Amino acid sequence: MAKKIRNLYKRKGSKFWYCCLAWRDKNGKHKTYTKSLGTLDKAVAWKRYDEIDAYLDDLKKGYRRDWSWERNSRKSKIIIFTVQDAFDKYLQYQESNGLKPDTILGSKDAYRRLMKSKCASPSLPIKSLKGIVLDDFKAYWLGKHSPNYISQGLNKIKAFLNYCVDKRWMSNYKSVQSPLKAKPISYFTDAEFKAVMDAMESDELRRAMLFYRETGCRKREPFISRRVGNTLIIPPMKKNPQERRVPLSDIMCKVHDEMMDRFNKRMLKCKSEKAGWDWYYIKLKQSCKVVGIDHKTLHDLRDTFIIRLWAVTGDIHMVSTMVGHTDIKQTVEYARFTPPELLVHFPSLKKWLKPRIIEANSLLVGSEMVGSLYKSLMVTDGEWSS
Repeated sequence: MAKKIRNLYKRKGSKFWYCCLAWRDKNGKHKTYTKSLGTLDKAVAWKRYDEIDAYLDDLKKGYRRDWSWERNSRKSKIIIFTVQDAFDKYLQYQESNGLKPDTILGSKDAYRRLMKSKCASPSLPIKSLKGIVLDDFKAYWLGKHSPNYISQGLNKIKAFLNYCVDKRWMSNYKSVQSPLKAKPISYFTDAEFKAVMDAMESDELRRAMLFYRETGCRKREPFISRRVGNTLIIPPMKKNPQERRVPLSDIMCKVHDEMMDRFNKRMLKCKSEKAGWDWYYIKLKQSCKVVGIDHKTLHDLRDTFIIRLWAVTGDIHMVSTMVGHTDIKQTVEYARFTPPELLVHFPSLKKWLKPRIIEANSLLVGSEMVGSLYKSLMVTDGEWSS
């Protein structure tokens, strides 16, 4: 253990003298500044300690200094650790921890927007960054960009500020509520889904869209999962920290094979996983635009699955488990749609909605309904033979 002599001490295994200055901040928290004095001579060490002690107020404010013995000069020089310095360190931290290029690019974009909003400047000492910087950022961009765009920027800046707080470069900041309102549940009615399917440019795309609607998969889940028999096993992810199992009919398995084949080809061509699954998102958006419902997205097919499963089973706990919701409160939102209301939007579910006695998995695995949907697409065993 290091042997301390007043404020000077030697670390185990080191010949040099060190100093340690301690104080309490305005909140009563214990703070220290430790520095190697770069000398074996105790008298010289005390002289250098006195120089550091003379600038203790600067150290308390978070300023760094180049000390005279480090610069071979008569005087020490203050080093202001700026917002730009802190952000450069943050980028190095992200890169060294293997964060994806898109994530790092998002951080850079958010920082650019922070500078453009004039809520901070690159040369500002990081210690002087105002605690209400997020409030200022939000106020500047409201009305200039969408709530989603602003919210993404806020989240990236929060991550940067949290890093600075952890490093003790700045004090805590005031958090701010996202401008995003809760996204309303959006689904495809039977009529909308038929119109979109008719507008699709190929049967391959129609089958893929049906796969999304009949499994409730998120955009990338079909391509990051493994299949065991007729079960698609979706790995834990940020939104769902537990493994999820989705049962598939024999035809669904063939559709999944077809989707994986398309995904792998696009991966080879574009050198990007994202390009593989985004292809389906883009194609659906194009068809939605053609039929005049361009606000709909691929995720709305997941909402459609949840609504239809709720309509058929009336079992909110089973639905929650099937779709991988971590909190049943998420699923309860779908239960506010009543059977009469759903019957208007989903006439194809009439025989299930009225009695609500069909078993829960009838919608999922080889049911009469799924079979009839595929027949309408004229998918026959002969078409799949190779």
